[in-house]
Amino acid sequence: MNHSLIEALPNWLVFVVFPVLSWVILALMTLLFRKFSRVCRLEDSDSGIIDTATQNAMSGAYVVLGFVLVLVMATANEVDSNAAKEASQIESLDRMLMMDGSPTSLLARQSLRAYAKSIVSDEWTNLSEGTGSEKTEKLAKELFQNIEAIQPLTSRQLVLFPEIIKKNDEISQSRNLRILSSQSRLPSLFWEVSFLTLLGVIVIAAIRLVHPTTTRIIVLAVQIGMVSLLFTAVMILDLPYLGQTKTSPDVFIKAIEMIELRK
Repeated sequence: MNHSLIEALPNWLVFVVFPVLSWVILALMTLLFRKFSRVCRLEDSDSGIIDTATQNAMSGAYVVLGFVLVLVMATANEVDSNAAKEASQIESLDRMLMMDGSPTSLLARQSLRAYAKSIVSDEWTNLSEGTGSEKTEKLAKELFQNIEAIQPLTSRQLVLFPEIIKKNDEISQSRNLRILSSQSRLPSLFWEVSFLTLLGVIVIAAIRLVHPTTTRIIVLAVQIGMVSLLFTAVMILDLPYLGQTKTSPDVFIKAIEMIELRK
């Protein structure tokens, strides 16, 4: 699967390209089968068997693609939910550091702000490749060191410090989860099998169109188009950090804005 295609084209155009491509392949294969129909003995083909094969192939494709579509939609929603949770954790840690009020905690706030900005400006684009940013990783380590250097003195600081440590650990875990989720995609074997399945459906439909009727042409064209649309939807949603539907870093931008309002 060509990931750059999803990144370069708007969704509506991707949804147009794949059905049209399927129809073009269907037309070419139909012309090919008609040309060699006598050699392949397709003029004596059993329409009942072909109709059954067409129905079974279409049904199987719908079931498989529909099931996978539900899975990738659930994954995409989970990615959005985790991003919102991580942004909330960053904003919550900043609030705790501000309440601590010590010079080292204020230094940690600066590190936290730089870390959050780096997620948006440096790391987010790397997620499409399933990797994090070295700069963001470095800032995360700097944040941990600054938090570790905090020396709680007052009773309030003594209460806040364990919560600060805990929240920083949660942020670290959320980052690891975000990077890991960016690597979670359907295996290439699925796409290879799906392409072959779609091609098989097109071949069966092309054989059925060796002896075409207007109704038959319309029905098979619509069915091929619907399978192609399902296939395209799975392909787009399987890439949560690519294309128009990609997960947005807006939740982090809003968290940064809230942090800066506390200056």
